[in-house]
Amino acid sequence: MKGILPGYKKCFFCGPATGGLELELQYADGKVVCDFTPNERFQGYAGMLHGGIVCGLLDEVMWWVLYADTRRLFATWKIEVEFKRPVACGLVHRASARVVESTHRTVHVEGIIEDSSGKLCAKGMGYFREMKSLNLSEFVQYLDFRGVSPEMHSLFHVPGAPSP
Repeated sequence: MKGILPGYKKCFFCGPATGGLELELQYADGKVVCDFTPNERFQGYAGMLHGGIVCGLLDEVMWWVLYADTRRLFATWKIEVEFKRPVACGLVHRASARVVESTHRTVHVEGIIEDSSGKLCAKGMGYFREMKSLNLSEFVQYLDFRGVSPEMHSLFHVPGAPSP
């Protein structure tokens, strides 16, 4: 299965109209990928994307690959980030993530951000735990499915609800 994932309407990172990054996330072969060009309004030091935004980008791609692979809702338990080189504002970068390992209660996911030449800018390891108290049907109502194929839409089907 591969294609564009929906955006969460209220999310700074993937929401289509929040004033945030409006990322378009793609899923294929157990990996989430998105290309993005950071705007200077999100910089920390002159011309460099703020480190908090870098961490958030990694968290975002890691969460989405985890959902796409498991079809369950998780929350970030812990995240570790290594900053290798600045993420330059105004230039295209790629963020990607893949699930590394699943233990009894925790799933480990790796995310990276690379520049357009493939040089590593940041690397993150996220540790996620399932949120059994979250309701999938409540979550799905906030997704923006514009441009999402029926096949990808099926990842968000709630048992007992009508098919998309």
